[in-house]
Amino acid sequence: MTDKILSQTIPTKHGKSIGVITLNNPKALNAQNLDMVKHTHQLLDVWASDERVAMIVVHGVGDKGLCAGGDIKALYGDTDGMTAHEFFSHEYGLMYAMHTYPKPILVWGHGIVMGGGMGLFASSSHKVVTQSTLMAMPEVSIGLFPDAGASYFLNRVAGKIGLFLGLTGARFNGADAYEIGVADFAISHDRFDEVLDMICQIDFQDNIVNHHLLSVCLNQFHDKSILPNGQIMYDFDKINQLMNGELPSINQALLNYQGDSEFIKSAIDIYKNGSDMTKAITFKIYHDLKTTKKNFSLKQIFDLETVVATNCVNHGDFKEGVRALLIDKDKNPKWRHTLDDMPMGCIDEFFGEFK
Repeated sequence: MTDKILSQTIPTKHGKSIGVITLNNPKALNAQNLDMVKHTHQLLDVWASDERVAMIVVHGVGDKGLCAGGDIKALYGDTDGMTAHEFFSHEYGLMYAMHTYPKPILVWGHGIVMGGGMGLFASSSHKVVTQSTLMAMPEVSIGLFPDAGASYFLNRVAGKIGLFLGLTGARFNGADAYEIGVADFAISHDRFDEVLDMICQIDFQDNIVNHHLLSVCLNQFHDKSILPNGQIMYDFDKINQLMNGELPSINQALLNYQGDSEFIKSAIDIYKNGSDMTKAITFKIYHDLKTTKKNFSLKQIFDLETVVATNCVNHGDFKEGVRALLIDKDKNPKWRHTLDDMPMGCIDEFFGEFK
């Protein structure tokens, strides 16, 4: 067990309880280490079989964010690959359990929701954004790839928006998340306690109807007007045009962009400094999972991500990316390859039996 995961059960008016999980790692913006992942999974397993617990709430301590991702500094020190494989297996195992959980899971996506935090958020049945939500899958900057289930949920965003978000690591807000279907409800952060109190008034049952009952409750608080203006849907056509073709042509389109969208330009600034191996891996996964020949189940997608993520740590740009961003903080990574000099078959090696 770890003190970085706080848990409690709150009784409801009609005899059931709500299981509450609080990510309690504020110095790291509630980033999850292996012990946190294991503890969260253990709690979910216990509550899944406890008929007194009707639903789960997951949120982050403090006002800065739900979760900034995984504890990538710990993986930086890995030397034999076991730590990387263990972490990703448990992290993705938790997210698969959340995706397939028999009871409603409400995740409160306030503030920073990035990387593995996005994975937690997208794995829940009821996804709430607030006025300060800031989301991204920023792995291109550290030589990983959009993981934690992003291979699944980014592929389901309209058009090629998911590919754009994965390739560039673009940051987007709660309105964007709601408009592209990544979030379900918009609720002001200062109403969190009020929402919990109202949930405790629900007459929960012992079946799937609880999902509907929770949705009805949250709809009473849902208010899109609290959100700042989104940008993704405004730039929808421009983004899709940029994502046309194979990766070399997309790369040229991004580098040669002359438009006036500040959102696209800021995304391209991130993209320019990112790992080209990450871009190639992201592109391959996105398109492989779009084809009928690789109609993977959700479980297979997480298995694929485990293989690729472990290889990124052991053989890819990951450690150099973490060194430049978080260890030496020189923000000057020396990536192994560019798109132009990447050896034939280099990317396939990251996929193991999935290539």
